[in-house]
Amino acid sequence: MQEEYVEKFKLFLPKLRRFAYGLCGSATVAEDLVQEAFTRLLSSKGSQEQYAEQWLFKIVRNLHIDLIRKEDIRDRYHERAKEFSRGGNDGTAQIETLITLAHVRDLINRLPIEQREVLLLVGVEGYSYREASEILELPIGTVTSRLARARNRLLGSYSEYSAPKEVVADGGAK
Repeated sequence: MQEEYVEKFKLFLPKLRRFAYGLCGSATVAEDLVQEAFTRLLSSKGSQEQYAEQWLFKIVRNLHIDLIRKEDIRDRYHERAKEFSRGGNDGTAQIETLITLAHVRDLINRLPIEQREVLLLVGVEGYSYREASEILELPIGTVTSRLARARNRLLGSYSEYSAPKEVVADGGAK
C-alpha cells in the first residue's frame, strides 16, 4: 500500500508545495508542512485513500493554521516578558507580579493531573486541542471538557485569592 502512496505522492507533491509555500511564504516551512501532511496520510492506514488529494490540502491548511497559532502565542509570551523585564524602577509592581505568578503556579499544581496536563499543553505550550488530544490519546471532546473544568477551577480559586479581605481594627469590638 505504501508504494501506491509514493506514486500518488509524486503527483500531489508539486501542487502541495505550491499551496504550502503560498500559505507561509517560506520554502523550508512549506516542506515541513507537506512532509507532516504525508506522514499523517501514511499513518491513516488507507482510510483517506479515496480523497487523498483533498485530504492532504486540508491537512496542510490546518497545519499552517496551527503554526500561526503557536507563533502568535510565542510572540505574546515574548512581548510580555519584554514588558516585565523593562518594567522600570517600580520594584513593588515586579514583586506583586512574581507573587501572583507563584500563586497561579500553586493553583495549577493543585488541579487534578488530568486537567493540569491538558491546561499545560494547550494554555502554556500552545498546542491546539487536536494536537493535545493526539498527544494524550484522548477524544477531542474530553480535552475540551477537561480544559474548561481546569479554567473554571482556576478562575474560581484565583477569584477567591484576589477578593478583598475584610479588615477589622485591632482591639476594636465588633
